[in-house]
Amino acid sequence: ETLQRIVSTLANKNDEIHNFIDMLNHTIRNVQVNSSNAISELDEEFDGLYSILDEMKGSMSNTIQQEEARKIQALQ
Repeated sequence: ETLQRIVSTLANKNDEIHNFIDMLNHTIRNVQVNSSNAISELDEEFDGLYSILDEMKGSMSNTIQQEEARKIQALQ
């Protein structure tokens, strides 16, 4: 009878361990998906910011070139 209780307890603990492992695996998959989504969103955000900065660079460069041409023309 004692041996039967020990075996039963071990079987229950084994089931608990397997359930815990399944839960951990599920959590790992969720973390991986969430991390992947966060990286994708970050990539999109930086791409958008880079695009805006590139537009601003073009505009500012154009303004500087126009100012340069105006000043050179005034000095000539």
